[in-house]
Amino acid sequence: MCRLFSVRSLWTLFIFPLITSVLFWGLITPPSEAREGRVHRVAVLAFAPPFLKSYEGLRAGLEGRGYSLDDDLFFDVQCLNRDISQVAPLVEKFLDTDYDLIFSITTPVTQAVQASLVASKKSIPVVFTTVADPLGSKVVNNLRHPGGNFTGVSHLSIELLPQRLLLFKKAFPALRRVAVFFDPQEEISKRSFNQGYLRKAATAAGVDLVVNHVRNHDDMIKCCQSFTADQADGLFMVPDALSVAHFKELLELSHHLKMPLMVIDNMLLQHGGVMGYSPDFYGVGFQAATIVDQIFKGLPPGEIAVQNPEKVKLVVSLKEAQILGLDISDEILLQADEVLR
Repeated sequence: MCRLFSVRSLWTLFIFPLITSVLFWGLITPPSEAREGRVHRVAVLAFAPPFLKSYEGLRAGLEGRGYSLDDDLFFDVQCLNRDISQVAPLVEKFLDTDYDLIFSITTPVTQAVQASLVASKKSIPVVFTTVADPLGSKVVNNLRHPGGNFTGVSHLSIELLPQRLLLFKKAFPALRRVAVFFDPQEEISKRSFNQGYLRKAATAAGVDLVVNHVRNHDDMIKCCQSFTADQADGLFMVPDALSVAHFKELLELSHHLKMPLMVIDNMLLQHGGVMGYSPDFYGVGFQAATIVDQIFKGLPPGEIAVQNPEKVKLVVSLKEAQILGLDISDEILLQADEVLR
């Protein structure tokens, strides 16, 4: 009896309080990450203001996955305003101040981040969006198994070029000459033309391409100011970051000449343009949140496959066509996923 009493006494006096204490503190103490006040620091690099829609999509996507903007995330948003030379010093800052991830938007920005990391001989996870051709631009070596520190969501901009041009022609059957504006030194633009995507599509659609080379801001302004109605019947945006950055100028040209403008991204139609066939900047940013979440949880970016956009939509702005005094074919209006009125 004496031995039994001793064991029970030991349980009552020492063991039970100890277990109770452990369970109590386990309940009120958050996981180690929360105890340390863990905030994920994300650097955002956007080529120009229109591309910030991808950041908005990323932010919304992470919120939808349970992250709090106040408690779990810190965004350092840098809009480069077309100045790629800013990338290298910014990347150096991100590396020196322990950022967790870089979210890069557009091909030239992503390539500049890549070059900066190679030069620094350091690494940080990079998730990209609005990269038209991740494999062709050598951002990754393999789409299924990227390796390294880069992965993200492609924009399919090159692959969709032929279909976009054919749809433009179908919407406006009288089109004979279509003007395009791009930087001939930009890799995506060079591949769009050197690989014949646009020229083959133009031949199939029965239109001539009016090519305008614009290497910088001044070139674009001068080109738009000197462009006349007898040079083309329509304006067609290609996957060139510079032309997207100067969407305002292209839209003003469209209104001035009463000429249809097909945008590179449907998101732009809220501001103008008669039609678009694309994913949208916001949508690919929202989709990229799943990749960022995986990286935050410890999965290396090189093991996460590059994704294609989940949605591609044909959107037609009947409202814009009416402003320009243009008729859009009934065939396209019936085919459209969305008609803006």
